[in-house]
Amino acid sequence: MSYAEHLEQLAGRILEEDEVKLAPALARPAPQGLKGPGLERFDRACRIVEQAFKIAGKGKVALAFSGGSDSYALLALTAEAGFKPTIVWTNTGMEYIETLAFVGQAAKRYRLELKIARPSRLPLDQWRLTGWPFLGKMAARTWTKHHPGAGFRLNVSECCRELKIRPARRLCLNLGATVQLTGQRGQIDDQARGLREHLDGAVVYQKRDKLWIANPLTGWTDNDVAGFSASRGLPEHPAKLRGARTIGCVYCGGGCQFENSGIRILRQTWPAAWRRFIVEWGAGAVILALKYQDTLDDVLGALRNLGGLGKLADERPWAFDFTRRTPLRGYAKGART
Repeated sequence: MSYAEHLEQLAGRILEEDEVKLAPALARPAPQGLKGPGLERFDRACRIVEQAFKIAGKGKVALAFSGGSDSYALLALTAEAGFKPTIVWTNTGMEYIETLAFVGQAAKRYRLELKIARPSRLPLDQWRLTGWPFLGKMAARTWTKHHPGAGFRLNVSECCRELKIRPARRLCLNLGATVQLTGQRGQIDDQARGLREHLDGAVVYQKRDKLWIANPLTGWTDNDVAGFSASRGLPEHPAKLRGARTIGCVYCGGGCQFENSGIRILRQTWPAAWRRFIVEWGAGAVILALKYQDTLDDVLGALRNLGGLGKLADERPWAFDFTRRTPLRGYAKGART
């Protein structure tokens, strides 16, 4: 097969796909607050918060706040226990337009100081330097290792580290904080983090950042967070009311292999931002290269045959919903009670 024939065949494969029709999500039971093991996890979270403030002593404690359900639950739990951390929010340049106001309202609700961190790089510059934010952390590393000739790299870890985590922690130190609270609960594919927590617990000193990191919600499930949030009347981020599943970096492709792909949801909830990512920044070509297991040069060649990335995005926007031709079932952070 000649190279031109290969590009023509690849273009045909792209055009032959229809939009993936997903089965309706199963209805979740209404949250009923915490009970049983969930109540035990709540008590443990309170002890971890207390431990964090003891470690800080007379120093400051910062709380990393994204505006999502996890960080809002942590904020409410911490304030309810009588502690007053400084709220730190990182404006990555990839946030929903309502987030800044929503974060400000949360700080006002609990009468807490709000500080805003900013990364030193723009998102596209970061991706060109270290890799695009697709697949999970371990999966991205494995993929990049085994595809040296693909014409692009994947590295969701460094994207998160440099655009979100590092700026927040740097600001914490500048504020004089010695401990940072986060709403992290753990991810299914983050084996390294799970091992560290098993060995070190939920409060760990990060030598790299010279900061204690406490994760009080470690082990909490989706049901735990929903039940606690409902019992305290915590507000939902406005983007969730439009259909967003998570709040934070809207261009994160860490879960694009799943049915609840964030990029697919972004197409439906914020079309202008979706087009900027897919067409203007060229992420659509990377998605297709992953989806069809081909090189970036070959995908760009096939796109030229189809009239360009913008034309395909206009006519067949669903082509960029997933990094797999058949997406995997979506996952949640536990469902036990």
